[in-house]
Amino acid sequence: MKSLNVFFLLIISITSFSQDDKIKAYIDCRCDESYLKQQTSFLEYVRDQDLADIEIFILDVRNASGSRSFEIKIDGNNFFEDISSNAFVDGNPNDTSSSQRDRLLDELKVALIPFLKSKKYNYDLKVDVKSNTNDAYDVDDKWKNWIFQLSGSYDSDEEESRKTNRYEVEFEIDKVTEDWRIGIDLSRNESNRKFFNDDDVYSSNRKTTSLRGRVVRSISNHFSAGAFFGAYQNTYENIDLNSYIAPAVEYSFFPYEDVLSKEITLAYRIGTGKRNYIQKTIYGFEKQRLTSQTLTLNIKFRQKWGNISSYINATQFLNDGSKKRFSLRSDLDIRVFEGLAVRLSGNINLIREQYSLAAGNTSIEDLLLQQRQIATDYKTGFSVGLSYTFGSIYNSIINTRL
Repeated sequence: MKSLNVFFLLIISITSFSQDDKIKAYIDCRCDESYLKQQTSFLEYVRDQDLADIEIFILDVRNASGSRSFEIKIDGNNFFEDISSNAFVDGNPNDTSSSQRDRLLDELKVALIPFLKSKKYNYDLKVDVKSNTNDAYDVDDKWKNWIFQLSGSYDSDEEESRKTNRYEVEFEIDKVTEDWRIGIDLSRNESNRKFFNDDDVYSSNRKTTSLRGRVVRSISNHFSAGAFFGAYQNTYENIDLNSYIAPAVEYSFFPYEDVLSKEITLAYRIGTGKRNYIQKTIYGFEKQRLTSQTLTLNIKFRQKWGNISSYINATQFLNDGSKKRFSLRSDLDIRVFEGLAVRLSGNINLIREQYSLAAGNTSIEDLLLQQRQIATDYKTGFSVGLSYTFGSIYNSIINTRL
């Protein structure tokens, strides 16, 4: 069975090219914004949303196939305050960056029609609608939504006093439908570093091999349940082999289809695993079975006033209730008023469990080369940024010279 694709050719002209004769638009997009501005020159783009007649927000989410889906939301101000428009662009794993931005542009033009047909502005619109059948969008998917991806990379960096080589290979299997989310990831990476000082050579070698999987079932528009499983080796963490399985449930405070603009989820996971260590640990274990429970709160908002992202994770080991870990990371990008934006980012990790720490003293070489994990009770980070923009309100001209 072949699906029907509809293509819109929207031709827009304006009889006068005065800046005041064009709709003033503000755009917020994690995409090729310069290209969209260039191809929608019938709009006059401004630097701040308080100056705009229409506000264009393009939200995106990455799919299992590695492609990106976009939601276009346009809200009107001033003369257009009672008008809004939405459009959606499905991700396609066969898209190049060029074809992806062209499809995004087509949908943006269609979403703009309710504003462009206003009698206040002198736009001439011509819409040519073409239908076409395309085998690439065959509903009878022979792969049944399964997606396979094999990737690899190699990096080399060398100078007189040091040499670094890294490689990574990865194989991913994913299936995403309305009812199921299934993923399996097999990866291997290795990093080798050497530092030279006269006749002395200091070496660092870190290896990680992992198999990670998840199976998640949609229960309702707010509930889901599933299980995580896997095994991995990590020389830095003194892990020779760690195998685990962990059932989990999640509640979403907003419907899952709102994920592009707002998301608050609470997840609970309980699992058990068996660890074999490379060296005997500070607790005297060469192998160990651990059971833990984890509570995770995930908060994301992408709104007209800015973006907020927070992640809170609390883990407790049931073998010993005093062994636990707490993590918090938050990123805020808030528009305070016209021209002024504040950016804050911070993270804190409180660590009361380091079961895998190797026994014995740590040499200064291992410490500086980060060859092995070191005991610590916490990790923190913080950054702050402030920007204020003023001057001309117009922001439409694209000039990339030099």
